[in-house]
Amino acid sequence: MNKIIFVLLTLFVCSTAFAQNDSIPKQDYEFSIGKSILNKKLWSQPYRYEIKATSTLSVEISIKRLHRKAGELDFNLFALTDETKKWRIRPVAIYYYKADRKVYLKSKPDNRNYNVFEKYQLEGYEDFEAKIYKTNFLGLRKSKKIGSTIPSLPKKKIKNSKITYYLDFPVRSSFDYGKVYFKDKTVGFTGVKE
Repeated sequence: MNKIIFVLLTLFVCSTAFAQNDSIPKQDYEFSIGKSILNKKLWSQPYRYEIKATSTLSVEISIKRLHRKAGELDFNLFALTDETKKWRIRPVAIYYYKADRKVYLKSKPDNRNYNVFEKYQLEGYEDFEAKIYKTNFLGLRKSKKIGSTIPSLPKKKIKNSKITYYLDFPVRSSFDYGKVYFKDKTVGFTGVKE
């Protein structure tokens, strides 16, 4: 009788150990940081900042899909830190190049009730989220009725095995260097050459 209970107990423990290994979430994507450009040409952006002293730092992010069943990638989970001001900066736009032309992905105003950016706070850093407004091809505000909003970047299913996107981060003129995070893990470093 004791042998039967021992065998059943052993089988139960082994089956729960295998079940726990299957439930460990797999990483869907691998990221690498490329060059970064401090964008001073506002006419090339389809938006402007509410605070005029804000500039745009475009950071190149190469994305490698690790397996075919990878889920959607939420670009709101990226963040840039300003190491001198101790800010955690939210991206305001995302684009890619098609025939030497920037193609911006459409963004929506952020839903403040469900803000995925706030889930992954970094200790010792204050969140910085810049308000923007959309512009027309002349660089003028599209509509006076629509106020400035904090943008929410789209989720995207990555179909290619490798692809490159550029994330726009709002920075102040004193920005020197920082780390790029995905959720709460460091992806790489970036900075501005003087």
